[in-house]
Amino acid sequence: MLYFFLSYARGPDDLFVRRFYNDLCSEVRVHAGVGHDVEVGFLDNHNIEPGQLWPQALVNAIAECSTFLALYSPAYFLSRPCGKEWKLFEQRSNSAAADEANRIPGLIPIVWLPPRELPPVAQAVHYDLDVPEDDYRRRGLRQLLRLQRMHDAYIDFLSTVTEHIVAAARTPPPPLGSLDLDFDRLESAFHGPVPGPDDTGELIPARFGTGQMIHFVVAAPTRAEAEAINRDDGYYGADPLEWAPFGPAQPQPLREYAQKVASEYGFESMFTGVDRLADRVKVAQQFNHIVVLLVDPWSADVAAHRERLLEYDHHRDHVSAMLVVMSAADPQTQAHRARLADLMHATLGNNERRLDEVMLRRSVLTWPSFEADLAVVLAEARNRLVADGRVYRRPPPGDYAPRPILEGP
Repeated sequence: MLYFFLSYARGPDDLFVRRFYNDLCSEVRVHAGVGHDVEVGFLDNHNIEPGQLWPQALVNAIAECSTFLALYSPAYFLSRPCGKEWKLFEQRSNSAAADEANRIPGLIPIVWLPPRELPPVAQAVHYDLDVPEDDYRRRGLRQLLRLQRMHDAYIDFLSTVTEHIVAAARTPPPPLGSLDLDFDRLESAFHGPVPGPDDTGELIPARFGTGQMIHFVVAAPTRAEAEAINRDDGYYGADPLEWAPFGPAQPQPLREYAQKVASEYGFESMFTGVDRLADRVKVAQQFNHIVVLLVDPWSADVAAHRERLLEYDHHRDHVSAMLVVMSAADPQTQAHRARLADLMHATLGNNERRLDEVMLRRSVLTWPSFEADLAVVLAEARNRLVADGRVYRRPPPGDYAPRPILEGP
C-alpha cells in the first residue's frame, strides 16, 4: 500500500524535495511499523522505471495512495501536470464523504513556498497541520530545509506530517473504478480546457498572460513535404506541429514534451509553425516573452521552409534559444547526420554564431535529453529576461484626468 503521493512542480528545488521525500518515507515506515524496503510513497522521478510510461505510472500511484500531498508554491499552481494529478485524486475522492474542514478527503496541502494566490479548487480545501513554527507559516517548508538553524523545527514538522499520513491511511478514499484513463487528455484542476488551435492553426494557451510566456516555433515538414524529399514520413503529420521525432517508441509530438517542461517550470506556452517565426519574435520583444526555435534539420531540405529560415537568419532580431533534434533512434537521420549539420550551419549560421552553448543545442538525441536541455534553456532564459529585459506596463482601463502641467508664475 502506498501511504502517500507527493505532488510537486519540478524546478531548482528538486534536491530539497527529494530530501523531504526520503525523510518522509523513513519516518512513515517507522510510524507504520513496516520494513525499510517497503515502498510507502511515490515521487514521479524516483519511482518510474526507465522505459515506463510516466502518465500510466502516475495514474496507478494516485489510484492506490492513501493520501495526496500537494506542495504549494507559485510554480505548482501554474503547472498543468500538477493540476492533472490533483484532478485525478479529486475525482477519486468525490464518492467519499466530504465535510467543511476538508473538501477532498486524503489531500494534505503543504506550503513549500507561499503562493500569492490560490485557484478556487485550492481555496475550498482547508487543512491545518497545526504546525507552530512561524518560519513555516511565513516562508514554507522550503525554508526549514534550507537553513541549518531550522533543523529541529524541520524534524518536528516531519513528525507532524507523518502522523497525519498514517492516521489518514486508516480510512483511505475509495480506489479508482477504472485505470483506463488518458492522463495527457485529462483537464487540469488549476487551468481551463486543454489548449486548441485557433483559426490560424496556432496553438494558443488556455490563459494568456498568467505566467511568463514562451513562444515555441516548430520548423518541421508535414507528412506530404517529407514524402516529397524522400524522407521517412512516419515522424510527421498533416501539420508541422505534429512532428514526433522520437517515435515510434515515443510517438507523442515534440510540442507535448515541450509544453510539459514549460508548465512544470511555471511558463505558459504557445506553439506555431516557422511561417510565423518573425511575428513571434516581434511579439516577444514587445512583451518580454521567450522564443524557442525547435528545429528538424530535414526542414531545410524543403524549399519553402529553407527560404523562411534563411530570410529570418539575415534579420537583426533573433530567438532566445534553438534546439535541433536529431533522434538517435532515427536511422535515416543518423545516416545523414553530417550533411544535416552542414545544412543547418548554412541555413541558420547567424543564429548559431549569436547563441552561446547554453541556448543552442545542435544535436538533441533522445527525449530525456530534450526535456533536460529544455529545462536548462528555460531557466537560463528566465534569468536573462529578469536581468536584461524591459518591462512594458499598460495603464489600467478607465478615464483619466488631464495630465497636470506646470505653468510659470
